[in-house]
Amino acid sequence: MVVSALGGERIVIIGYGTAGITAAGYARRVGRRAEITVVEARDYAIYHPCAIPDAVAGHLSWESLVEEVSEAPRFKLLLGHKAEEVDSDAKTVRVRNLKTGEVTTLEYDKLIIATGSSPIVPRRIPGIDLDGIYPVKVVEDGVRIAKASERHKRVVVVGASAIGIEMAVALKSRGLDVTLVELKPQCMPGKLDRDMARLVEEELRRRGVNLILGSGVEAFEGKERVERVIAGGESIETDFVVLAMGVRPNVELAKQAGAELGELGAVKVNSRMETSVPDVYAAGDCVESVNLVTGKPTLAQFASVAFHHGRVAGINAAGGSAELKGVVVSWIVATEWLKFGAVGLTHDMAKAEGFDPISATVRTCAWACIYPEPVSAVIKLTADRESHRLLGAQIFSYGNVAYMLDVLSLAVSKSMKVEDLLDLETAYAPSVSTVPDALYVAIDALARRLRLV
Repeated sequence: MVVSALGGERIVIIGYGTAGITAAGYARRVGRRAEITVVEARDYAIYHPCAIPDAVAGHLSWESLVEEVSEAPRFKLLLGHKAEEVDSDAKTVRVRNLKTGEVTTLEYDKLIIATGSSPIVPRRIPGIDLDGIYPVKVVEDGVRIAKASERHKRVVVVGASAIGIEMAVALKSRGLDVTLVELKPQCMPGKLDRDMARLVEEELRRRGVNLILGSGVEAFEGKERVERVIAGGESIETDFVVLAMGVRPNVELAKQAGAELGELGAVKVNSRMETSVPDVYAAGDCVESVNLVTGKPTLAQFASVAFHHGRVAGINAAGGSAELKGVVVSWIVATEWLKFGAVGLTHDMAKAEGFDPISATVRTCAWACIYPEPVSAVIKLTADRESHRLLGAQIFSYGNVAYMLDVLSLAVSKSMKVEDLLDLETAYAPSVSTVPDALYVAIDALARRLRLV
């Protein structure tokens, strides 16, 4: 069966994660007569994967992570359907109903590929197929982990990534014996400098998480179910395992459509989110972005970036005009114990990219110290020594990290200099901030290192 539309631009979107949802919304806003069809293999519409650790910890219900979508004119959401083939010459997408097996061919004028990413499951490691080894990506993964935590007491989390740390904290808060294993010698490798990662590690250890750093997993052992993890020559008894080893972009359909891949293995797009194939766009975790600081390709697989990808792709597919020049890779980890994040380049990254970096690190109060149990913040800012351009920031705190990262994200994206930030005016109330603001204290410290004040 071939499905076509009459009277408007036919836009087909493959995938209904953050990028797909946003693309559909902006396409409807710009293309008033556009006929939009979304193909999604899940049998539920919207879900919030970043909230899975909070649901595992028991802070949120699983039902709250899933949302329904209201019907709308000229908008069709095909849940439980899988896009199996893209013919970019014929401008068609072959779709299979996963319940009935029925195959439908959708015709399109513009196609947006928002196929996301999949968790890395290391097939080379012996024992990887044992029961009790769970990746973390979708709601069903989280439910399985939560059920395992109700029945068992010991867990090994593999990967000290953002999701790995969040899952370790969530499971520890449920009273489990948690071991976090990381191949690299620090938490958040490639995302934090060693001194800032040490703050995270100290807090995890203080809360009772067993850290094994600089040791990769060599094997999973057990009869039918995982019973031990072998890492760094050490045998760790466990009842189940959570894999948090990162994600890979889903590029199979894009390749099939003839889209060019970039040097990092994701779909290559221009500033309009157009692929190398006419009338085919891509957005979200499956594409490469341009790092605005280095000018080089990067994988920025974050919901905030996927939103902007989807926004630009949706506007352009519907006949509008929008561009995304690049990203500054702003991210945050927020748990009940600690919050930390970064934007732009770390000191080590800046040095590796050929900058002459200079950094300042401060520890200060996040709000007025007259209050009981004042919250501290550790802020590290990095600039280029010659130009004074702000290159990046790293922040560790028990308070509000997001607002500081948001301010600094704009500063980094606009290539602002440290002296530009000396005029930063902040809002003040003693219960939520200080005078000078914690962020300003860090800016002032970096300015003094540059002999600007």
